[in-house]
Amino acid sequence: MAIVTSFLAPDWATLTQRALRQAQLADLVELRMDEIPHPGMDAMRAFFKACPKPVIVTIGGPEAFGTFGGTQEEHFTLLRDAAVAGARFVDIDWRLSLELGEVEPPCHRIVSRHELDGTPEDLVALDEEIREVLYEGDAVKFVTHADCTEDGLRMLRHLRRTRGGTIGFCSGAAGSFTRILAPIFGSPFTYAAPAIMPGEEAQEPTAPGQLRLGELLGILPPGGLSHETAVFGVVGNPIGHSVSPFVHGMALKHVGLDGVYVAFEPKDFDAFLDLADDPVFRGLSVTAPFKERAAVRAKRMEERAKTLGAVNTLVRRNDGSWTGANTDISAVRTCLEKAFGVWSKEPGRPVGMALAQVLVLGTGGAARAAIGAAKDIGSTVAVAGRDGDRTGVLAHEMGCQAVRWEDIGSVSYDILIHCTPMGSVGPDSEATPRGTGDQMPIPAELLRPGSLVFDAVYRPVRTPLLAAAQERGCMCIPGAEWFVRQAASQFELFTSHQADDSLLRAAFEGALAQGRG
Repeated sequence: MAIVTSFLAPDWATLTQRALRQAQLADLVELRMDEIPHPGMDAMRAFFKACPKPVIVTIGGPEAFGTFGGTQEEHFTLLRDAAVAGARFVDIDWRLSLELGEVEPPCHRIVSRHELDGTPEDLVALDEEIREVLYEGDAVKFVTHADCTEDGLRMLRHLRRTRGGTIGFCSGAAGSFTRILAPIFGSPFTYAAPAIMPGEEAQEPTAPGQLRLGELLGILPPGGLSHETAVFGVVGNPIGHSVSPFVHGMALKHVGLDGVYVAFEPKDFDAFLDLADDPVFRGLSVTAPFKERAAVRAKRMEERAKTLGAVNTLVRRNDGSWTGANTDISAVRTCLEKAFGVWSKEPGRPVGMALAQVLVLGTGGAARAAIGAAKDIGSTVAVAGRDGDRTGVLAHEMGCQAVRWEDIGSVSYDILIHCTPMGSVGPDSEATPRGTGDQMPIPAELLRPGSLVFDAVYRPVRTPLLAAAQERGCMCIPGAEWFVRQAASQFELFTSHQADDSLLRAAFEGALAQGRG
């Protein structure tokens, strides 16, 4: 595989200076000359000679996220002269391929097609239209726009079926993961935006969904990508907040595995799983709202996950089917046991978990795990959810008491476990200031003074709920503990390697500090 770093600037001097400063970091350099007039043959020859990496010259119009407004003849002259001056490739839209004609060797043409309105169902037919206008030695570049993860998976499947040679991926934020995975499925090139350099203004990506070069390099395994690189990922909707790609990615690098870990945000979990049928998809972390659906789709399940009816981990077997597991249960149980050992030493508190009363807030997969863990320890459990019917069904299935949301204030509990998204913030947001209630799952006055409060939300580490609980003398367990423990168990299921807890914690803290997710 080769990484192409694409540069865009309003003038030739700025464009070439930017490219030369970062050329050593990439495999190829792309000059986007959308707004730049012909710089002259001498200037082009000098740059191509000075550049340590092969150069692609592209002039993008609206059909390729570009702004070129010149004449067709100006377009063709610049590409032909770039070929003569020493460019390794020139990129031409497929509709202009035959009019441009062949270019001076050893330069090759990249005949490109951009579908900006989505990812059509019949990618083969569109691909064949490109191949009808090729000359010998041309490369095909086929880019569609992804509105969802399913679009990106269909593009990857198309690349696999063409058996290599097609440069392909999806544009748009929903298709960013294809820029990482495309080389695994046969694309010889993938494209990245310039890296952020110290002391320099960040350069804009040349297309939507482009990852920065530094970010892309950080994701790749130590030896780069191959057709056999294992693909792991987290599946949820929304998923932009997740730190899992960074945490699991660091763990994969630590043990030197040929694998990558990315985020998937499908609209439909079943459609996603049907499309993720390539053998390179080895393991998936499943989060809201898909944990219960993952339990249905798993062909085999660990006994505890089957009892819960919720799966947060899918591991592909050799026959292509998925085995489901739930690493949340052991994570919650360990967190509770460790905290309870300290909390229960105060006078008047239950001396054993079997004597503790637990109230769980929420009715999703996380709540199921919390209920299951508390019941495993022997506690009496009640569950409250805003949807009364859903709460009743969950309580019946899990063998615990159902509580109406409006009746929470009348429930006696020793341990409160919060399992809704309330209080979570995105990576670019700030936590709700302490003392405000709009991000609290329940009013602060309903927190029982001195109780043990466990929040599944991990961003921010100190959530509004935990801040309020501390003010009422409660002992708090942050969601970070839950996340790291379940991630460690997932990693072992994915790779058969024991996870390094200290590494996972450091990666988690680093991800939050860097605003990842």
